[in-house]
Amino acid sequence: MSGRGMVLGTTVALCLLAKPAAAEKVSAARGRDLAGVVCARCHAVRATDASRMREAPPFRALAGTFPIGDLADVLDEGVERRHPAMPDFRLSPRDAADLTAYIRTLRR
Repeated sequence: MSGRGMVLGTTVALCLLAKPAAAEKVSAARGRDLAGVVCARCHAVRATDASRMREAPPFRALAGTFPIGDLADVLDEGVERRHPAMPDFRLSPRDAADLTAYIRTLRR
């Protein structure tokens, strides 16, 4: 076998033996941090604080109003303005899952 063939064969063998990367676990803590950075300018993102903008519902209200599955879909598909000051945005699937997990903790 030529040197090139050996390198190719070794590379293929290593790829076949490599374990796939584990899917990242959903993290409510990361969702809380994300809410603090992305959403807290307007929304109350903690269990007891007040929203900075009257039009922006507290996350605890969202947790009790929206079915979590619907909220996850909205976050994953992108949020369109709900009031004039709210920017349109789209979260990555991981960010949407983490933020949903955090909002779920506010239901307790």
